[in-house]
Amino acid sequence: MRKFMWFGVSPAVALTLLILAYPGRGKAQTDEELRLPDILSLRPDLRTGSKAAAESRSVPLDSPVDPDYYVVGPGDVLALNIWSSSPVDLQLTVTPEGVLLIPAVGAVDLEGATLTEARATVGPLVSRKYPNAMISLTLLVPRKLTVQISGEVMREGMFEMYGVHRVDNLIEEANTLPTTQVTKYFYDVDLQALRQKASLRYITIQKLDGSTHRVDLVRYALTGDPVWNPYLQEGDRVFVPKRGPRDNRIGVYGGVVRNFAVEYVPGDSLSDLIELGMGLRTPHNAERSVLTRLSEDGTRMDTLLVDVPAILEGRAVNPVLRAGDRLLVPVVRDDREGNTVYLEGEFVRPGTYPITRAHTRLSEVVARAGGFTPNANLSAATVVRVRVARPDRPDELEQERLLSLRTSLAIEDSSYYLTETALRLKGEVVAVDFNRLFVEGDTTKDVTLRNFDRIVVPTKSGTIYVFGQVISPGHVPFQAGEAAGFYITRAGGFTNDARTGDVKVIKGNTRTWLDPDETIIEDGDFIWVPKEVPTRFATVLTTVAQLATVLAALASVILVANTL
Repeated sequence: MRKFMWFGVSPAVALTLLILAYPGRGKAQTDEELRLPDILSLRPDLRTGSKAAAESRSVPLDSPVDPDYYVVGPGDVLALNIWSSSPVDLQLTVTPEGVLLIPAVGAVDLEGATLTEARATVGPLVSRKYPNAMISLTLLVPRKLTVQISGEVMREGMFEMYGVHRVDNLIEEANTLPTTQVTKYFYDVDLQALRQKASLRYITIQKLDGSTHRVDLVRYALTGDPVWNPYLQEGDRVFVPKRGPRDNRIGVYGGVVRNFAVEYVPGDSLSDLIELGMGLRTPHNAERSVLTRLSEDGTRMDTLLVDVPAILEGRAVNPVLRAGDRLLVPVVRDDREGNTVYLEGEFVRPGTYPITRAHTRLSEVVARAGGFTPNANLSAATVVRVRVARPDRPDELEQERLLSLRTSLAIEDSSYYLTETALRLKGEVVAVDFNRLFVEGDTTKDVTLRNFDRIVVPTKSGTIYVFGQVISPGHVPFQAGEAAGFYITRAGGFTNDARTGDVKVIKGNTRTWLDPDETIIEDGDFIWVPKEVPTRFATVLTTVAQLATVLAALASVILVANTL
């Protein structure tokens, strides 16, 4: 419990005196008449604490303050807690001279000290006054400070920041426009152009003492090391340079977590490049990595074999990189891909099943799925295969579609070809006869499955659907071995408008149109009877006229030939 003394009076007594001294005493008080903040406004120590707590909550932080790197400065509010039989809770502000005034202890010079160093200095001094007490010194409210930024940012100039803000916070603030100035052009053009030309790795920060430090936001993002993105201090001058055309010239590829190309900074080493690639990824053959280096004129490329694990472990020299260097970490081939197929329909256990690459056959997967249910229609079963390796890659599908348009077909064939191509891109049907394979045991019909194959076994319908120019179109019970005429008769026979010579059987699995004498009708097939298109008189007259013209021309040719 905190212990406060107000002019020698305990908090409980002081609060009672304030309430009694309030002008509205003696009558019922409402919440509007007597508010706790009104009372606290008369208590300077409580008001300061409440305001400090509110300000500390208003400062956005992307991570906890690192006491080893945060430099205490003028305006910081520190909480000094002395835990003993009589606890003491003090909120102290660092003076403009960088001094911390501690009651009953004295002035402590904290200029240039980090929060960790401040704790090491203040602790022993307070312990002399309060022996055997636990002492803690924490940052309660960070100070406000003024810093300057220039270079490749949207707004150059002076900015007011907090001591817990880093260089990247200042850059973000300098690239943020007022709401009234933000336009679509800003997001689409200005901001994108700024990201392309602004350096992220060669930012410099100049201190009041004249010293300069390099800021590397790429390495900070990957490692979290605060050295590459320090806290701001009073008078800091940050400069964001323009990235030159030759700066973005080092990269690492292959057996790393992230293939990465980034602007080159003098002093970069090969181990730094591996760090930018977020480390090695297994399996790899990093012992035989290849470092490629361009000549100054960019016309010649030299290669150097390097042992990356030995360099990272300190058993080999860590080479310093040059602009244009590329590191290739060989990847060990791994055939253990997560290939799967999907079984849908009348299987005992449908679902997704793993397969090996180019080894698993259809019969093996069906056996693992428990086989087929009694309602399985094997005549209409299909294996559908995607053309591209990844069905969720629309760019690959679009490329395949465009490649398929390379054709010299006649105009009358183009529409049909494009329709077939569109269907093929949705999924190509693998030629497999389920009846021959699973009923008759013909293993020559077994096929090797590929990744993303989909095996579909529909349910027996027990009918043939007859439609078109028949008296009673609809489902007709299936009878094995019967021809198309049987089902047309069961559907009431032809209508007067039926074109009886063009009846088609549409296969239930592939939707292929065939003549009745080209296939055996199976469960789930369709029978289509087209309509006779009546010939109009104008059409007949046009045909006769064209024929007469041809005959007249032919007669003229014969006459000329005879004359000669």
